[in-house]
Amino acid sequence: MGKRNKYRNYALEDIKNAVQMVENKSMSIRSASRQYNVPKTTIIDKLNGRSSLQARSGPSPVLFDSEEEMLVHWVIDMAKIGYGQTRQQLLYTVKTILDHDGRKTPFKDNLPGKDWLYAFMKRHPEISTRTPQKLGKERAVISWQKIKWWFEDFAKYLTENYEEGINILKDASRIYNADESGFPQDPKSGKILAAKGSKNVYSTCSADKSQITVLACMSATAHYLPPMLVFPGERFRFNPLEGFTEAVLGRTKTGWMDSELFYTWVRDHFITAIKDRKVKLPVILLVDGHTSHISLETAQLCKSENVILYCLLEHASHILQPCDVTLFGPLKKHWRDSVRDYQFKNPGEFVTKGTFASVFKSAWAKGTTVDVAIKGFRHTGLYPFSVESVDKSKVEPSEVFARAKPDQDLGNDDDMNCKDAQVDSRPVTNSSGTYNLDQEPVQIADEADTEIALMPSEIFDSVSCETSHTIVEELHDQPPCLYPETIIQVNPCNVNVTPHKDENKQSCEKAPSSSFELLLVTPSEQKTLKKKKTRTVLPKAVSGSEMIKILENRKQQKEDEQEMKEKRKIDRELKRKLKEEENAKKEEKKNEKKKRMEENKKRKLSKKQKKSEKSTTSRLCSKCLLETDDVYICCEICSSFYHAKCSGVDFSCVHIDDIVSFPYECDDCL
Repeated sequence: MGKRNKYRNYALEDIKNAVQMVENKSMSIRSASRQYNVPKTTIIDKLNGRSSLQARSGPSPVLFDSEEEMLVHWVIDMAKIGYGQTRQQLLYTVKTILDHDGRKTPFKDNLPGKDWLYAFMKRHPEISTRTPQKLGKERAVISWQKIKWWFEDFAKYLTENYEEGINILKDASRIYNADESGFPQDPKSGKILAAKGSKNVYSTCSADKSQITVLACMSATAHYLPPMLVFPGERFRFNPLEGFTEAVLGRTKTGWMDSELFYTWVRDHFITAIKDRKVKLPVILLVDGHTSHISLETAQLCKSENVILYCLLEHASHILQPCDVTLFGPLKKHWRDSVRDYQFKNPGEFVTKGTFASVFKSAWAKGTTVDVAIKGFRHTGLYPFSVESVDKSKVEPSEVFARAKPDQDLGNDDDMNCKDAQVDSRPVTNSSGTYNLDQEPVQIADEADTEIALMPSEIFDSVSCETSHTIVEELHDQPPCLYPETIIQVNPCNVNVTPHKDENKQSCEKAPSSSFELLLVTPSEQKTLKKKKTRTVLPKAVSGSEMIKILENRKQQKEDEQEMKEKRKIDRELKRKLKEEENAKKEEKKNEKKKRMEENKKRKLSKKQKKSEKSTTSRLCSKCLLETDDVYICCEICSSFYHAKCSGVDFSCVHIDDIVSFPYECDDCL
C-alpha cells in the first residue's frame, strides 16, 4: 500500500491569489502552485469551474459561511458589551438555533461537540477564550459622550481660571495622578506545576486575609512619589516601615484612606516633593471622586499652594486614571511574585504587617518604571491631552443601556443616546436585540431598470463601462451583504454585469436561516417602574472657588446640624429629668397611700384582736372599760361594745329594743 500524501496547509486567500495570477497570465500554474503552496490540481479545478473558490475539503458543514459569520459577529458583540459567552453557552446557542430551524445534523440531540467547537474556532481565529474582568453597572453605563464632556469641561475650567489655560497640559512634569489600591497579605496564587492527574494540589497560605492600602502617585514624566502604606491601628509594637524606610507611614482605624490622612499626605509629602523638584506652578493633581479626597481643608490647602486638585469622571477610573490603567495591574503581579519568593526563602513564614514593607519594596521597584507612567497618561488621553487617545472599546458595554427605550428612566444618564455613536460595518441590533441587515437597494444610478442579486462570493466576468472602477470601489465600501435578496440597482445602458454562474457551489454560500435573526439577540435594559434617585452633580475642580464654597456650606450645615443635635439632646435630658421628678412624686404619693392603708389594716387587725379577747373574757365598754348591766351598743365596723351612755348618742327618745339594733360607728372607725 502506497504512502498517503499529506494535505498542504493553505488558506482560501492563497487560492484566490493563485487563480488570479494565472488568469492574468502573470504566472504559470506550476509557478503559482509553488509560490502559494496550492496543489496544481486545485488551481486547475478552480479555473475550469469544477469547484468553487469557496469550496473546501471534507463533509458539508452544518452551518453556512454566512451563518458562521453571523455567529462570530454576535459572539464578539456580546463580549464587547460585557455579556460574553462561554464555550458551553455557545454550543447550546447553536443547538437552540438548529432545533428551531428543524435542521438535521450528525450531532446527538443537535448539540455540537468539542470537535466542532475546535474546528469552528480554527476557522475563525478572530475569536479566542479570554478571562473577563468584572465590571459593575456604575462603570458599565459610562458612555463615550460622558468622557468627551469631561475633557471639554476640564479644558474649559483651565481656560477660564488660569492665565496659561490649557497650555498647562502641555507640560508633562506638571500633571500628577494619585490613587489607592489594596494589597492582600496573602494574594491568590496562580497555576503551578504538579503531577498530571493529581487529585489534591495544595499551596500553603496564611489565615490572615487582611490587606494594606497603598497610595501611589506618579507624574506624566514618570516621577514617582514614595508610596504611602496605610496600616490599620494607631499603635504598633513593631516598625511598619522596616525594610522600606523610603515609604510613607499612614495610620487609620480601619486601614482605609480617609480625608484627614489624605490632607496630611498632600500637605507634608506631595507639596514638599513638587517644591523640592522645583516644578512650575500651578500643578495638576488628578484623583477620583472618593470622599476621602474631597474636604474643605484639602481644597483650601491646594488653592493656597497653587495646586489644581481635579476629580476624574465618576466610575471611570478604569478608563481615565493612569494608576488604574497601567500601574496597579503590573504592580500587583510583581507583588504576588515577591510574596511567593519570600515564602520560598522562608519556609513556614508568611507576610505579616511587620514584614509587608520589606516584601513590597522589591515589587514597587519592579513595577514603577518609566514606560508604565508614560503609557498610563497616554492611554487615558491626559498627556498628550486628547480624548481620541482613550480606548473606545472600554465604553462599549454602555450600548446595552443606550438601546433602552426613550421613555425609560435612566437617572442622570441623559447622554446614553449620544449622537456621535460609531457606525459599525457589521450587522447591528435594533431595540429588541435582533440583527438587522440593510435590505434596501443601494442606489448607484439615477435611472435604474434592472435588478441584479449579488452574493459576497460572486465574481463578475466583465464590467464594460467607463465608471466600472468607481462602481467596484463603491461596492467594496458597502457592508458585507449576507442575503441574496439584497439588490443593487444599476442603469443597463451604462453598465453590463454578467455574474459568473457556478453550478458546483457548495451550500456554505447559502443565505443564513431566519432562526439566526430570531435567536441571536443582544441584551437591553428592561424598563422599570422604580424611580432612581437623582444625585447632585458636584464640580470636578476640588480646589476651585465654587467647590470650596460648596464645602464651606456643607461644613456650616454640618455644624448647624450638630448644634441642633446637641440642642435636641439637651431638651431630651431636660424632659427626662422632669419626667423622673414627676414619676418620683407619684411614687412618693403612692407609697404614702400604701403606708396609710397598711396602718389602717394593722389598726383594724388590732381592734379585732382586742374584740376577740373581750369576747372570750367578758363584755366591757371600750370607752369606760367597765362591765355593767347597762344597755350596750355594738360598732358595725370594728365590733366593739359601748355603753349607750358612753357612745355619745342621745338615746333618750329611743326605745330600748331599738338601741341594740342601732347602726353605730365608733369614733375610732370614723
